[in-house]
Amino acid sequence: MKQSEGKIKLAILSVGILMMGIMAIASGLSVIAQHFTEVSQLSIQLLITLPCIIIIIVTPIVGKLQEYISMKTLVLLGILCFLVGGVVPAFLTSFTLILVCRAILGVGIGTVQVLCPAMVAAYFEGDERSNVMGQLSSAQMIGCAVMVFASGYLAMMGWNITFYVHLIALISLFCVAVFLPHTRPIKGAGAEGGPAEKVELTGAAYGWALTMLIFFISGLILATYLAFFVADHNLGTAAQAGQATMLFAIGGFLMGLVYGRLAQWAKNTSLAVGLFIGVVSYLIIAFAPNIFMVYLGSLIYGFSVTTVFASIMVGTSMSVKPIAVPLATSFVVAGQNLGSFLCPYIITPVSALMSSDVNMFAFITGAILFAIMGIIALIWGMAKNARPSAPTNINA
Repeated sequence: MKQSEGKIKLAILSVGILMMGIMAIASGLSVIAQHFTEVSQLSIQLLITLPCIIIIIVTPIVGKLQEYISMKTLVLLGILCFLVGGVVPAFLTSFTLILVCRAILGVGIGTVQVLCPAMVAAYFEGDERSNVMGQLSSAQMIGCAVMVFASGYLAMMGWNITFYVHLIALISLFCVAVFLPHTRPIKGAGAEGGPAEKVELTGAAYGWALTMLIFFISGLILATYLAFFVADHNLGTAAQAGQATMLFAIGGFLMGLVYGRLAQWAKNTSLAVGLFIGVVSYLIIAFAPNIFMVYLGSLIYGFSVTTVFASIMVGTSMSVKPIAVPLATSFVVAGQNLGSFLCPYIITPVSALMSSDVNMFAFITGAILFAIMGIIALIWGMAKNARPSAPTNINA
């Protein structure tokens, strides 16, 4: 690898650690709820889900802006929004103002979620693109691991102290400022070398966005229900809930290191593999008799999320022309965050129909949805793999 490519990869991966920033305070939700006693559990969960709605609004805007503004400039602005929206709540006492800051955080996360995969697609090709995309998944997972682990202990020092965990973005700010080169935006490049190529999306790109949306309706259950589940069943403390979420991130990190090999072996059935792993992980958590089984289920769930996320992102990048990758990615990220926002509003009532133990049955409901998606993905993937002339992951 060329030295410049290594620096670019370092910059991209340093931003990748922020991509799951909405989960940073997940392990401290129960402690925050104890402070804001007048606020319902569903409203406390807005600290996680509200940024998702903002991300849905921001992602298509960022996807379009990258045609006119350099990726480096946009990424730096995103990191600054992450810092402001993430850290300022530590100094606030109004829950409403904290939600406003979480919305600003959503702007930052939405920006980096769109541009990280887009930068991978812009700077890397072929198998190397799959490898780096897997490493990007690892980066976001290790970032998530560090944040939720630290926030669990910070929450025990004070409900507001947990917000200091967002200072991790200072690392990203430095790496991007120093290592990521300035590249001309698409429209600027077109003006210099001739007419810019038209940015168009395909039906497959919209299909990947829909897949991501449905996945994350269950995919955010760990972040929004685990702390309450652990507390309800007397399985551990807020710090231990944070450790469980950390193990989820470590599992995702480890899977990201080998995702490239999995994709070469399973090809289009990689998505199904990730979904079935998710079924196993959620069932382990739902019926966990102690915190150690929760740890195991969380670790395995990390394998699932990285596999599904990377499969969808690689598929998305191959479903459109290179010039349209950022816009396609923005729609997929919008789907991810719409599903994340809808998670408690769909999972809670469905789980309540099955049992009064909503926080436990949330995981069972999620496992059922993963199983249905897994069966469909397996049939689709096997059909795609059976076509000798069909490209790996896409265009149909």
